[in-house]
Amino acid sequence: MSNTKTPVQTVSDQLLAAWQNNAQTQLLLWKTSFDHTRSQIPERELRQNPPGSEYSPSGRSARTVSEYLPSSSPVEYPTQRRRMPTRSRAQCAPNTIDPDNSPDSDTDPAPGGRKRGFSQVTSSPSSPSPSVQRSARQTGSRHNESGRYQHSAQFCTQRCLLGQGGQLDDDCPNVMLHRQGRTSSRHLIDAKSLVQQIKRQLDENLDRDCMPMGGCGASGALFKITCTAYGYTVVGKGTTSYLWNEVKREADIYRILWRVQGSAVPAFLGAIDLAKIYFLHGAGQIRHMLLMAWGGEPISKINHIKAIRHEILRSQKKIRSLGVLHQDLRPDNLLWNAELGRVLIIDFHRSELDVRPTKKGMRLREQLSCGAEEHRRKRLRAGYK
Repeated sequence: MSNTKTPVQTVSDQLLAAWQNNAQTQLLLWKTSFDHTRSQIPERELRQNPPGSEYSPSGRSARTVSEYLPSSSPVEYPTQRRRMPTRSRAQCAPNTIDPDNSPDSDTDPAPGGRKRGFSQVTSSPSSPSPSVQRSARQTGSRHNESGRYQHSAQFCTQRCLLGQGGQLDDDCPNVMLHRQGRTSSRHLIDAKSLVQQIKRQLDENLDRDCMPMGGCGASGALFKITCTAYGYTVVGKGTTSYLWNEVKREADIYRILWRVQGSAVPAFLGAIDLAKIYFLHGAGQIRHMLLMAWGGEPISKINHIKAIRHEILRSQKKIRSLGVLHQDLRPDNLLWNAELGRVLIIDFHRSELDVRPTKKGMRLREQLSCGAEEHRRKRLRAGYK
């Protein structure tokens, strides 16, 4: 299985995230008089209620007037001098409505499946700047002849991201970018520095080597993100402020599960708060992200699930031994990772902790509080398992 997963966006149909943020700062508040609009409708038409309508004509009320301020002119699209296109119906929406998106929401509630495709996502500019072109050569982001922007860099391996601050993984497809032209066999930055680098990069430009992966779930949408400076390509799980209190629990759970990162769960890097909003159709206003390694493909896409049943049970047992009850072990949350030959478990926002005091659990939690990072480094120096 390849770990490429190339997100593609059509430039002419989507809106640049940076442009959307800029446009929002320039938009003025409009008002309209509903009484005036109603007064233009003949009384005869007002009395002709459509079948099943609960409307009944009533006297005018001063409360039906809404305030407005006239705007000068609509903000223009950076590459096409035209008005903002009419928003399309989203095909993917979280189960919970985000109040940040109301009343000007881009989404319609979508019943049924947890993960769907969406018709529109934010785009990258049609003519990349020299810095973006340079980034494309380094990380694999490029424009092709069809006018689509592709982020074709391969994801870093689990071993690569687990070993940050230590030895490089020679099997990582981006190892040459990590070396920065040097002969060193060690990472030049650690996980904390990588998270900080990605945050600074996105705070400057949300579209730089950051693209949605084409789907969203109940708690967020996945992004493919490359740290332009060092070539690390990771997954970002983006979510709204409304869902953040629920999703950020995952960060705590991944820290508890640090011993089984890369064997039962993906390597977890950290969480960031975005300085700017990433407007994503179907997901809402993305303000927060969890950063982690690419886990793999859902087992629902694997032909021989019975052959990996043992790996599923092994990963479940590993997280359970550390006192974590997942509570949502559906096929979409079980990923087959060909690099490791393991099943990795994701989406811990509904998980619970087993508080029953076992000696092993108490010892592991004590190790976590006393320095999980140091224990992980010792494990890596002793040899990856």
